[in-house]
Amino acid sequence: MTELSGTLDGIGLFALLNFLAGLKSRGRLAITDRELSGTLHFTDGRVVGASFGNDTGEVALDAIGLALGQGHFSFADEGGEQPSNLNMDGPELQKHLEHLQSERERIMAGIPSLDSMPSVNLDGGADDQPISLDRGTLRLLVKCDGRSSVLELAREAGLLATLKRLADLHEQHLVSVDGESPAQAQAPAQAAAEAEVALPPQEAAAPQSDMAEETIVLTRPPSIPTTPVPPPAPAPEPAREPADATSHPRRPWWQGEGP
Repeated sequence: MTELSGTLDGIGLFALLNFLAGLKSRGRLAITDRELSGTLHFTDGRVVGASFGNDTGEVALDAIGLALGQGHFSFADEGGEQPSNLNMDGPELQKHLEHLQSERERIMAGIPSLDSMPSVNLDGGADDQPISLDRGTLRLLVKCDGRSSVLELAREAGLLATLKRLADLHEQHLVSVDGESPAQAQAPAQAAAEAEVALPPQEAAAPQSDMAEETIVLTRPPSIPTTPVPPPAPAPEPAREPADATSHPRRPWWQGEGP
């Protein structure tokens, strides 16, 4: 009997399924994560049965693929007949598993853990952006208060439906996880961009190529002689004619003429 056990964190469920398929394994793969548990049954390396709580078949396979990707697993190689409740041939099953893997990546982008606590966030989109929600998703949105985990929110509608609805709400920027909104996540980059724009032209850092083009060459003006220039010599006064002792000075016009 072949037995394998470990954690899916870092390995991934779908990588493990491909590994067991390559070994042509026959047996039971049990996966647990907190109080959740699921079982996959293999025949010749192909998944032929699935159970998750009260669910069986494709619904159980989807729940295991989307919700238990980080749990603990144990595989027991059993030679007996395995329960079969999946009506899929090999290519169809492989295509379905690839779809589950893509869907899980989409969910994990917004809901990284079952312990995540989503909260309503209405600041992630434009005011005139149209939003389309079904009633189940709208009821879930109202319950996202930042205090209830994904597992607690799933108790009413089921884990599989809750995960898909939360992923839709996150993609429409209506919920954030653990109090971090998309606007807050982009705030540092926006603040840096605004600070760069707000800088005056002389303080903004210019690219190296622009700096080369903007190089300014300063030239020294012609030297000015430091020796002071002597002031010009005063012009000589005109020579005066000697005064005539016998002549009388001319009277002003208002005194009249006379000796």
